Amino acid sequence: MVDDGTLYRFAGMAGIVAVIALVVSAIALGLFFGGAGAVFGPVNDVAIAIVMVALILPIIAVDRVASPGVGAWLRVVTVAAIAGACLAAVGQLLLVAGVISLETSYVTGGLGIIPVLAWILACFVLSVPMGVLPASTGWPAGAVLLGIVIASVITAATSGPLAWVAWTLVVLALVWWLAALAGSLFGRAELTV
Repeated sequence: MVDDGTLYRFAGMAGIVAVIALVVSAIALGLFFGGAGAVFGPVNDVAIAIVMVALILPIIAVDRVASPGVGAWLRVVTVAAIAGACLAAVGQLLLVAGVISLETSYVTGGLGIIPVLAWILACFVLSVPMGVLPASTGWPAGAVLLGIVIASVITAATSGPLAWVAWTLVVLALVWWLAALAGSLFGRAELTV
């Protein structure tokens, strides 16, 4: 088993990789829908796969930090989130390889992201009400979830500029949360030295 300090350090690094890949994904998606070229669709898909894979170490690290005191529910969320991240990543890569259709990738992505969203909710719960994780990671997690709900409602009503603004704010909240989580994990790694 990997010692705590090493896990937290590598999980922090993986969080930074997820931030970078998320920004690349958002830019590529904007370029794709802005008409810059079809090549940006696969760039977005690969970047999303990288985000999903990069989340695995932070998911494991949060479980290690919190599991001793919170009970079995977190382990269930952890295993589901890892499985979901893997499913979403594989689906995106199979889409790029031409093995599955865009419609099928909506299924793999949708089924994959649901447990990851549950994990983000768990991070909020572990932070704000429970105090197991720093509140500096919980409030951004809550902003991500609230942003997703608001952006989804807006998108159901319109696909215009307001929807783009709402989803851009969700991406910014995700960057804020992932950076805060990575910083928290780096800080925890330093405490274990």
